[in-house]
Amino acid sequence: MKSKLLLLGWTTALMASAAFATQAAQQLPGCAGLAAQLLANKDISAATSAVQAATATDKSYCLVNITVSALSGPKDGYLPGQKQMVKVAIGLPLSTADGGSGGVQGSWNGRIQDIGGGGFAGAIGSGGPITPAVDTGYASSSTDTGHSASDNGGGAAGGAFALNPDGTLNWGKIRDFAFNGIHEQSIWTKNLVQMYYGRKPQYSYWNGCSTGGRQGHQQAQKYPDQYDGILAGDSAFNWDRFIPAELWTQVVQKQEAGGQIAFAKLNAATQAAIAACDGLDGIPDGVIQEPRACRFSARSLVCKGQPGDSATCLTAGEASAIDKTWNGVIENGIIRDWFGLERGTPLVAGPFGIALPSSPFGISTDWFQYWVFQNPAFDWHTFTEASFIQAMKQGEIKFHDVIGTDDPNLSPFRERGGKMITYHGLADELIFPRGTYNYYNRVAERAGGLKNVQKFYRFFPYPGGIHCTGDIGQPNAPLVNANDLFQALVNWVEHGAAPDSIVAYNNPDKTQATVSRPICKYPDKLIFKGGNTNVASNFFCQHQEQDDFLLTDIVVPDIGAIKDILSER
Repeated sequence: MKSKLLLLGWTTALMASAAFATQAAQQLPGCAGLAAQLLANKDISAATSAVQAATATDKSYCLVNITVSALSGPKDGYLPGQKQMVKVAIGLPLSTADGGSGGVQGSWNGRIQDIGGGGFAGAIGSGGPITPAVDTGYASSSTDTGHSASDNGGGAAGGAFALNPDGTLNWGKIRDFAFNGIHEQSIWTKNLVQMYYGRKPQYSYWNGCSTGGRQGHQQAQKYPDQYDGILAGDSAFNWDRFIPAELWTQVVQKQEAGGQIAFAKLNAATQAAIAACDGLDGIPDGVIQEPRACRFSARSLVCKGQPGDSATCLTAGEASAIDKTWNGVIENGIIRDWFGLERGTPLVAGPFGIALPSSPFGISTDWFQYWVFQNPAFDWHTFTEASFIQAMKQGEIKFHDVIGTDDPNLSPFRERGGKMITYHGLADELIFPRGTYNYYNRVAERAGGLKNVQKFYRFFPYPGGIHCTGDIGQPNAPLVNANDLFQALVNWVEHGAAPDSIVAYNNPDKTQATVSRPICKYPDKLIFKGGNTNVASNFFCQHQEQDDFLLTDIVVPDIGAIKDILSER
């Protein structure tokens, strides 16, 4: 009798619990009601929420736009009258209340996938739309990081936001761009998930490339408890060094060659480097597998004054400029201040073409104008190689601590159980891949070796690939397949399956690809077994305990030493 009463009690409790859950679900706000709840929070200065109709390519979802104004005043880096204005867009698969179904609550899969930005950000969705993530069941978000095109006089979202009208630095907006903006993005995405679905996410992920890759590493370094998994590609960390170094090639062309080198000559140098180093891996396929092993010098292309000279042969000054572009910023011929373009990287092709003095990359010129010199009229043409290096160091002194994003201590992220995958195209024409090698090696050193770091953080270098998911790299180069990398991350986080390799293809449509190739985790080596070199199954990744080209010439800048050097000049 007693057992029957217990069973009856349990049954009654379960029914009551189910009824309570149903009632709680009914009390959750629909999409339209979220904005009013958000505006009741003192940190939210603007909010809208509305269900977006389905399109031919995207599902219906709830779109919430908010402006976060949690910080203001001198202690936060703002002048009187200024305040934080971080815009965040959050996409939410429809909840049960709005007719969603098929997920853990409505259409939601119980997970978050926040999306990183690009360049100086400055717009919602600057690094890619959130709808692909929402279509697959994820709650997703994007941020402008606290500034917009209007901060630049209505122009493109460049770096002018860092400068106040009175010529002082706007440290509030700088910090929002560096880290506060993405922190608000993360916090408020989780808040909205709780408000809309009535439950916390099972897993939270970050997905970003370029600036989004820097932001992913910033999350792991500064906010290690926010994400279970981070996918960070072609990362713009080491910001205070690689951003100015993007202008180095224009400076050396002006000083060594007298100005812009003809496009035909730049292209000839690129092709000559590929021809010289393509075969180092024993596979002549138009792809330099390990560009760090390539020692080709443009001096071999110098005109000899003979009738057989090519029309694209180089002057000695042109050859020197191209070699300096490849070798990076080297001070007094000895000290490497930062890396350069890898040999075989397109010098004029691609969406950026940073080797073109006629159109230098805007972020690097903005860096010197608005950030370093605080002078919008500064003309980079006035740089000599020596004055450029001095200005680069001045920028490091000012901004390394706020946006360098190169802290190798990821132990809090590791101890929480976080997993991170990073990747980099080895023919990246914008963010030099040796910066990623250098950072990863320093993290490994801090973590006690590669075995330890690979337990939670893995690096996949893509030979021949350019910036992020671009497709104008070396011939036959396998493209970065961010979706496959992200799925590998999810599998690692949720099922403990750490990826050793990723199969990549030379066409975004795998069914149309003519080349497939394994991308090995660093520092493993690709080995050809025989057969057709265009087929991934004819290769395997040989495990290695150490990088054959370990770089030790770059460490975190010693800002004190840099100050001493500059004070002596």
